[in-house]
Amino acid sequence: MEKLNQRLEEIYGDGKWIFAVLTAASAGNIHKMFHDWGSSTLVVAANEGTGDLPETGIVYTMATSDSAVGAIREFFKSVEDPNPGVIAAVDRFDPERRARVVTELYATAQEMVGRKTFGVRHPDWSAWEDKMRIDDLWEDLSIPHAEHRIVDVADAPTAASEIGNEMGSVWVADNSQGWHGGGDFVKWVHSFSDFESAVAWFSKRAERVRVMPFLDGLPCSIHGWVTANGVATFLPVEIFTLRDMPGHELFYSGVSTMWAAPPNLSDEMRAIARKVGRELGDRVGYRGPFGVDGVATVDGFRPTELNPRMSAGAGAQMGSVDVPLGALMRAEIEGFIEVDHKWLEDAALGQREPMIHFGRMANVEVRDSLFVGLDSGGDVRRVDTEKESVAKITAGPSATGSHIAGTFDTVKIGVGPPVGSLISAILNLVSNEWALGLPPLSAAPDLLS
Repeated sequence: MEKLNQRLEEIYGDGKWIFAVLTAASAGNIHKMFHDWGSSTLVVAANEGTGDLPETGIVYTMATSDSAVGAIREFFKSVEDPNPGVIAAVDRFDPERRARVVTELYATAQEMVGRKTFGVRHPDWSAWEDKMRIDDLWEDLSIPHAEHRIVDVADAPTAASEIGNEMGSVWVADNSQGWHGGGDFVKWVHSFSDFESAVAWFSKRAERVRVMPFLDGLPCSIHGWVTANGVATFLPVEIFTLRDMPGHELFYSGVSTMWAAPPNLSDEMRAIARKVGRELGDRVGYRGPFGVDGVATVDGFRPTELNPRMSAGAGAQMGSVDVPLGALMRAEIEGFIEVDHKWLEDAALGQREPMIHFGRMANVEVRDSLFVGLDSGGDVRRVDTEKESVAKITAGPSATGSHIAGTFDTVKIGVGPPVGSLISAILNLVSNEWALGLPPLSAAPDLLS
């Protein structure tokens, strides 16, 4: 690892770098790393975000929206076609226009704020994130998956009537209006009475939708990393896709490595990741991390989407590896470095640490924090001190209002069972404490335990 870190310092050190990121606070760690490597940095962000700000120059574009995906899209517009004030500030930092731009992991633009980006994914890689095409890959690779229909929005009720089950169907938008993720363009359509409102909602956001039966079970993902000499595969990760049962809505709220998947399920999911990684490498020369999201049903894992990028789940899975993964990924994409897949797999599995990555956007502006503990019955409650707590929950600024995040005492919580029920209970608690207006949330069931 020492040689690898030295090579990364050679690549990124002693230069000028611009971090084009959604929130300035998110650039703290990468700024410190590049500063330690002898580089000068500037942050260009939509807003301040939650947490400590990096000790470097910061330029705000003030891009905003009422949703997470909308905020990302607006921010990308603000740096791909920046206003004169932003350009002037960047030019003062980099008058020679030699700086390179490091940006969000789902970006594809080759230029931002008038400078070349570094290590962004290729358009033919990101194209696999389109839910309209991914089921063809499952078919080609003989991976079991749910029945589906891809139809014009107006025809979705017919498709849902044909393949929906007693829990309804799930609709997801195409990418005709741009990239989307985090569950923002996914709807749980429970019954005939929901069809009209679902069609009206999707008609403003898509041309086509993919319709699937509702898959009951534990939302989860499997991750890998494609290198020039093979595919590293890791272990399953729990996804917090929480349910508003009365309103039939789904709320993505993060991921966790606390869950110990049954060995047969883990083997099944890792085999799928290995197949998918090899195919991505063969078809489009893919390099770097990827994730396959899906549901652990009574019949086994059923994939629902492919994320050809670094994701929250991939970062959680490999977070204990003593190498800066984002820097490693970008250098590999640019061809400056070749990663050995076996080393990466052994490092991630050998150093895997239990962790919870919890985050949820809210449309209410709150700046506050509280400690959460568990009573003797296992129910969550607000407590006064960190010593009594299993988690500290913080609310701070975001492009949509506030961002709710947490730090967790994983030893007190314990490894093994899924922790989605803890997350839903915490969100219910803080929604009441801070008047966030969230509906009552519950976790998806683990049907394989």
